Amino acid sequence: IKVTQASKATTAADRFKVLLSRCKWLSQQDVSSELEGCSGLKGLQERMGDYNVEREYVTLVVLTHSETEMSAAYFVGTSVPGVPDTGPWLFVTDHGKSRIDKRPGFSYHSLRPSRVSPDLSVPDHIPKPDYWSTGDPIAERTSEARNVPPVLNATQAEGMRRACRLGRQILDAAHAIVRPGTTTDEIDRVVHNVTIEGGAYPAPLHYHDFPKSVCTSVNEVVCHGIPDLRELEAGDLVNVDVSAILDGYHTDLNETFAVGDISVEKKALIKGTHDALFKAIQLCKPGTFYRDLGAVITKHVNELGFQVDKTYCGHGIGEFFHCAPNIPHYAGNKAKYVMKPGHCFTIEPMINMGSWKDTHWPDGWTAVTKDGKPSAQFEHTLLLNESGVEILTGRLPTSPPLCWET
Repeated sequence: IKVTQASKATTAADRFKVLLSRCKWLSQQDVSSELEGCSGLKGLQERMGDYNVEREYVTLVVLTHSETEMSAAYFVGTSVPGVPDTGPWLFVTDHGKSRIDKRPGFSYHSLRPSRVSPDLSVPDHIPKPDYWSTGDPIAERTSEARNVPPVLNATQAEGMRRACRLGRQILDAAHAIVRPGTTTDEIDRVVHNVTIEGGAYPAPLHYHDFPKSVCTSVNEVVCHGIPDLRELEAGDLVNVDVSAILDGYHTDLNETFAVGDISVEKKALIKGTHDALFKAIQLCKPGTFYRDLGAVITKHVNELGFQVDKTYCGHGIGEFFHCAPNIPHYAGNKAKYVMKPGHCFTIEPMINMGSWKDTHWPDGWTAVTKDGKPSAQFEHTLLLNESGVEILTGRLPTSPPLCWET
């Protein structure tokens, strides 16, 4: 059933009447008998037995293949603390703190925000960061690591390796479903589920009130795109930025993917961004100034006719999502510190096809190019050792190919 905003309905409830007319309410006791023999129900009874009835709901979708064959999928949704539950899908405002039923006014280019589903639930057995309930990462904000780059010991380094291996698996799972017709909301669901299955917490969820478990940045979105119900279209670019917390350690990585066939220019932008990242990684060794990375990135992309976005930067990472050092990606920056063994950090250049300048949508999160031209990004988490650098989030032999590798 396709429900679109272009319908004559004026409210969320009216828009989904066609869907609700084909729904059936079942009690927990009736599910087993009603769907006997249906595949895809593993763990459903246990999940229904422990969900929070005050703020959660279980949605079950069943597909009938024949008179004797059925398959199903289910998910648990939740309301957002402090946000009135006026409908299941609303537009995000105020950095994720509020939702409204009408798209905010803005001078959009080709891309526009769509409706955003309620945030997904996190099971009780998953350890949660301090910002889970408040949106405020107090421990990170008040840590000395914000000012001085931490030096990881052997135990901490191994914790980062485990977290980053999981991060790679999560990103590859998201990449596997990128195709025309997939929504970024579906990507968020896959990222969320794989993260939870790995015993980790999806770090973006509620971080400074961000409403989703992953950032998905399409076309002119530079970074921090909020997953929504817009379907990806052939010719789009989509960056998927994965962050997870496993046993107290953070992973952070992203890649930009082609949706179906894309133009030669867009493919050059993606490949150029990837290569700029690796030119910077080649400089990473003890004694290198962090400020020097921006020059090699800028030189490479400028030769291709692209520009480095100057607003956002790489960062230290480990027991905190973001800490020192800050790592700008443009030439002539004034970044502090010299690389030392045990430093763990990200490099994540955002490269624009047109001007480097950006602006923000009214949701407060989504950064977009000011001229509406596409942007691409790649990111790895890196660990300095005595002789060079270890790419903790490196691609695996099983990783889906990038657009120029097919």
